Amino acid sequence: MVWDERKDQNRWQMKFILPEHNEALRQLHLAKHKIERPTLSPEQIEEFEYTIATAMSEDSTLNFELFDDGFVREVSGQVVYVDHIKKLFHVKDSRSDTNLIKFADILNVKTL
Repeated sequence: MVWDERKDQNRWQMKFILPEHNEALRQLHLAKHKIERPTLSPEQIEEFEYTIATAMSEDSTLNFELFDDGFVREVSGQVVYVDHIKKLFHVKDSRSDTNLIKFADILNVKTL
């Protein structure tokens, strides 16, 4: 009987991926794309404050870029309340959902 190397290789190839392996591969892929939290200058923070105050007085919609556990997330809406004690913005989006945005998570603010 002749030993067929191809059959032996096919025997050990993975035919399916276990859910645990799939999740580990997904987590590894996500970890590669994570970023460090950038530090903002006082001028940038002051510019954000001015943009937000102007938008609140004119009922304008803002687009927030937020740092979310190593990734950048965007939230658009109108700032309806500022909680200075908890350092949160209450932002109402187009679906009338209220998003709570921490001051420290803001990377950028733009008027739409």
